[in-house]
Amino acid sequence: MTAALLQRLTPEERARLAELEEQVLVGASAALLAGRALTEIRDARLYRGEFATFEEYALARFRFSRPRAYQLIDYAAAAGEFEAQGLEVPVERVARALGGVPPEDYRLVLDVTRAVTGKQLPSSADVQGVADTVRNMAAGMQVEHPDTQESVPLSKIPPERRVEAITKAVQRGAQDRRDFQGTDDVKPWVWAEDMRSVADVMLSGDAAGWQFTAIDRATGEARLGPGRKNIWDAIRHARQLWEGEANRDEQ
Repeated sequence: MTAALLQRLTPEERARLAELEEQVLVGASAALLAGRALTEIRDARLYRGEFATFEEYALARFRFSRPRAYQLIDYAAAAGEFEAQGLEVPVERVARALGGVPPEDYRLVLDVTRAVTGKQLPSSADVQGVADTVRNMAAGMQVEHPDTQESVPLSKIPPERRVEAITKAVQRGAQDRRDFQGTDDVKPWVWAEDMRSVADVMLSGDAAGWQFTAIDRATGEARLGPGRKNIWDAIRHARQLWEGEANRDEQ
């Protein structure tokens, strides 16, 4: 902003601005402070003077449902992990998006999210998409090695190459989701399932490519779709080819 657009504040306005900024800072840190306080109250059972359970106490004292109370507690725990790794503690929604991700992978998820989105401060939805991929990898899903293009466990990829590998996996997953949605209101898989009413259908292929085949039950004619690199492309291009032929026959 140019100096010409700046305006001097009155002493009263400066004082009010300071008050409001303090409220913003307090509000931004309130969830973290609440989570840490609730953690200590629960762990030390400081509620036991009036309540039998922590959940009863949280509801009666703060109107926190059980899920909300534990969301705040989980946020405090995640913040501790961030601080231990020398990372800036994110807002609560971003921390929740990391739920289920091993703490040692927090930095990895955030680095990949920034690489994929180009945002220094990605949203919780941005983080969620990458976190889902990392959670799947922790559960056994493999990732393409940047050098050999072989599918391997994430642990087999050097730490310095993991951001690259996961970024590619996330981008490919996004493309697969777009392919699955199709180009109109009919998803490729829905169209393929509908074909089963008149034909025996089959998808065949491997890492090199896929092909969709339909065998007409009335005539026994086998119709082969064009080979494509992924399943959704194979189905979609078979549909385009056959519907195009049908339209020409009707003309």
